[in-house]
Amino acid sequence: MASKRAPSDDDLRGTALKRSKTTGDVPVCVKRAQWPGWASIQDLVIFGDSYSSTPRSDELAAETESRNWVEHIAHSRRTSSGDVIEFHNFASAGDTAEDDLADQLKRFFAQFPAKVSQKSGPPLNPGKTLYVIWIGINDCGRTWEDDLEEIMEVVSDALHDLYVKAGARNFLLVDVPPMDRSPGGVDQQTELAGRCSTWNTLLRSQASSFADESKQASVVVFSAHRVLSDILDDPTEYEFGSDAPEEDGGEIWSDELHITSAVQGIIASRLESALKDMYISSPSEV
Repeated sequence: MASKRAPSDDDLRGTALKRSKTTGDVPVCVKRAQWPGWASIQDLVIFGDSYSSTPRSDELAAETESRNWVEHIAHSRRTSSGDVIEFHNFASAGDTAEDDLADQLKRFFAQFPAKVSQKSGPPLNPGKTLYVIWIGINDCGRTWEDDLEEIMEVVSDALHDLYVKAGARNFLLVDVPPMDRSPGGVDQQTELAGRCSTWNTLLRSQASSFADESKQASVVVFSAHRVLSDILDDPTEYEFGSDAPEEDGGEIWSDELHITSAVQGIIASRLESALKDMYISSPSEV
């Protein structure tokens, strides 16, 4: 079957604008008065795994077909407004929350030393910096479902450390995609589906609790699970072939576990639309 063209940046932005408010992309959104608006964010600090990692912590891919969501967002910002968004990427392929998230934060604080007193300034401007944690895919791949709650405490510790030591005020958490539907997940589909669902439920709960406890924090959970599920459920709407959801090395899955740059671009576009459209809610409402 002849492959169809990958969606262009304009296609991705248009699709995102039509669908972002109707697909539940943002299951948790707590916006405080300090939230500056997406257009005012100048720095992204990223923690995660291969879905977010770049060759260097401050380097973007030049070629469209090799960009991930970070690079798609940087390109979108640059082409739409002329602004350059700086990113500080501590994500690394294969990393887990259980074993590696704390080390990623250590590398961050080595580069941006923690506040030493209440009077000292934060390492990055809190009003113009968004802290992103997208991790858990590898934890779900190797961990029993009953053990995920304990691992989520590592994410909780990371949020607290960033809030207190870095003066972070804007947080974006991304849930795990449906790895049970990846080519590499078919042999343990039931187990992976349960783990991904449990992780995402725990993440939403943790985000709400953190927002409730941290009165100056704006907290968003963005659902990569929902976005990728939409694509897999109806690939032709995104101009992918009807067989693409099952193909290893195809239009959706670049290999048995990783998504293509085109899919990363759709995630980036819907994420950017969600951040532009942030609404106000209290922690008790999420």
